[in-house]
Amino acid sequence: MKIIVAGGDGFCGWPTALYLSKQGHEVSIIDNYVRRKIDNELHSNSLTPIASLEERVAKWKDLTGKQINLYEGDLTHYDFLKEVLKQELPDAFVHFAEQRSAPYSMIDREHAVYTQENNVTGTLNVLFGIKEIVPDC
Repeated sequence: MKIIVAGGDGFCGWPTALYLSKQGHEVSIIDNYVRRKIDNELHSNSLTPIASLEERVAKWKDLTGKQINLYEGDLTHYDFLKEVLKQELPDAFVHFAEQRSAPYSMIDREHAVYTQENNVTGTLNVLFGIKEIVPDC
């Protein structure tokens, strides 16, 4: 199967992409790397360093010979999403690309609006994109 994992740079997305790839599926990742930007904004980071997604994908290929395709972009940009769907024609779409932090969304109005736009508009775009481009996904 061809599978897209949105939010593949994240805590859930990355291991899911690895698992699916290990099972023999053709995996592509979409991510806008906003989690890393939010962590920088909040002066928060992991206790252990997290390599870039590009470095991890390259290491995966070195270790397994399996390719994971990367698409840097935002699900709120419908034209971008449609192009990825047209290129990949996925059988399945795994969506982990929502802003995860309730405290972040409560910082102020701008953070709350960003969270709603990202989570709601991004998800709506995925649903409409699948309906329009790959309805059997």
